[in-house]
Amino acid sequence: MTTTNRGFNRVLLFLIGLISIIVGAVIGAGVLQPVRDALGQVVTLPTKVTVPDTALWIIAAVCAVVIVLAVIVVFTRGGGGTSVAVRERSGDDQVTVNVALVRDVIDHELTGVHDIVASKVDTYLVKKTRAARIKVHVRRGGDAVTVLDAVDHALTTLDHTLGRQIPVLVHLTGGTRTALARTTRVQ
Repeated sequence: MTTTNRGFNRVLLFLIGLISIIVGAVIGAGVLQPVRDALGQVVTLPTKVTVPDTALWIIAAVCAVVIVLAVIVVFTRGGGGTSVAVRERSGDDQVTVNVALVRDVIDHELTGVHDIVASKVDTYLVKKTRAARIKVHVRRGGDAVTVLDAVDHALTTLDHTLGRQIPVLVHLTGGTRTALARTTRVQ
């Protein structure tokens, strides 16, 4: 998970991909005869292009800057997501609890709650402290108090299972997933 907007990331990736395809086709048309023949049917290509040496150096410098910026973006992105929920060290021994255990405990405790459509558990490393985010999709028209009580009970069970408390952010959400969820029939 990154700290930037998901829509911005997708638009940026689309533009980079589109530019890469265009640049690849242009380079291929200048170097490879089959690519030149294929593109020659669609667009008219010049037979000879002269580019000054300074322009080539400018292009090389721009490419180097783009590569450096891309490397910086790759290494600075990320919201600290981790698969480790708890790590305890005692002397030479170490116990590591994976986020899968936390997901299983929360899912098991929230299974019977009518107003919950689904839940998702992620763990993050925030300022060198491990924390969990529980995203609960509440059914449209569901009782938030009941859901929060069920989540509180699930967190109590999680604390007893782990033997300690971990910081937790509970995020109740609705939306398309909850609107399209099948209603439970009472018989």
